[in-house]
Amino acid sequence: MRLELANDSCAETAGPVVRTDASFTVAAWVMLEQTTANHTVLSQAAAKRAGFHLRYHAGADRWQFGLPSTGMGASPSWHRVRSQQPPELGRWTHLAGVYDVPAGKVRLYVDGVLQGEADAPPSPWMAGGPTLIGCAGTTKGKRWSPLGGVVDDVRLWASTLHPDRIADFAAS
Repeated sequence: MRLELANDSCAETAGPVVRTDASFTVAAWVMLEQTTANHTVLSQAAAKRAGFHLRYHAGADRWQFGLPSTGMGASPSWHRVRSQQPPELGRWTHLAGVYDVPAGKVRLYVDGVLQGEADAPPSPWMAGGPTLIGCAGTTKGKRWSPLGGVVDDVRLWASTLHPDRIADFAAS
């Protein structure tokens, strides 16, 4: 079932779906309809910021998966990886973000292809708020970067997913 989100709406779970202080994988099919601003596909709320985001980054014109170094403080460093190519508007795209704690890496896959990896936060921390589909936000109800598009087949795992399995999901 596809979830079509208006420009200022998003869906949320009752609580966290993954532990952001441990390895996890998030994935979804998304159809981006505009590139005029940042558009979040998946995130998990914390007190001051999202514990992770899988999104379109307008400034770079790329897909991006990232985690902040901390849930507190004014200016965390971000550990992110971006797609090699800009997205195609109106086309279904499979995105997957992997946080691999033992390897200390953050990875992004687009249509089953590894786009790159970056160093992960040195001290994993738990974002204990709801998982958000179609926006980023905080546990205090603040929301930003709405998708304003269509998302389908959202999946989250409490582990790293093998690259072959990510490719299989992207091919289906």
